[in-house]
Amino acid sequence: MYLKELNVKEFTTIYQTYMTDDFPPDELKPLERMIHTMETGLCCAFGLYENDDLRAYAVFIVPEGQLYGLLDYLAVVKQYRGTGVGHHFFALIEDALKQKYTWLDGFFIESENIDFAGNEQEQIIRRRRIAFYENNNCQITKLGSRLFGVTYSILLYRFASNTTIELEKEKLLDALDKVYIAMFKKHHYDNEVSLWVVD
Repeated sequence: MYLKELNVKEFTTIYQTYMTDDFPPDELKPLERMIHTMETGLCCAFGLYENDDLRAYAVFIVPEGQLYGLLDYLAVVKQYRGTGVGHHFFALIEDALKQKYTWLDGFFIESENIDFAGNEQEQIIRRRRIAFYENNNCQITKLGSRLFGVTYSILLYRFASNTTIELEKEKLLDALDKVYIAMFKKHHYDNEVSLWVVD
């Protein structure tokens, strides 16, 4: 399998073919907005392929010069779920991102907080999602966030060369805050975004 950075045309096809089914409408940003952030350099998208067959795709937010980005979307194509494709993605993404963003040390991941699940089935789904990330070398942090009414636990994927460095919680909080400032319009950031350190 190999990773390929997607151009706007390729991403548009994936958005219209897969993303509208893989993500609930209230979680999916409008295509025009995502294209704009690609064209301005704030985000990038990758496809994971075997031959020319798409297996998974991901979108990252990477503000210029910031040490950490954000995994904004990640999905495995439906018929390949549970076959190890997600693990292949994490095995390849570090090199792809480091080639594109030489300053980058890793990326944050938002995963819906287990404690705020509406029922037991939703708790199981959220627990499995976090376990998937942890099994792919992502570390749960002491950070939490609430975006547009949804509460998240924050994980961090750190590039291998930096995994032995201990990071202060306040520095991580500041790094994630800078990502959100870059992502959202000011009135959305002021009214719909909150961040905290979990005790």
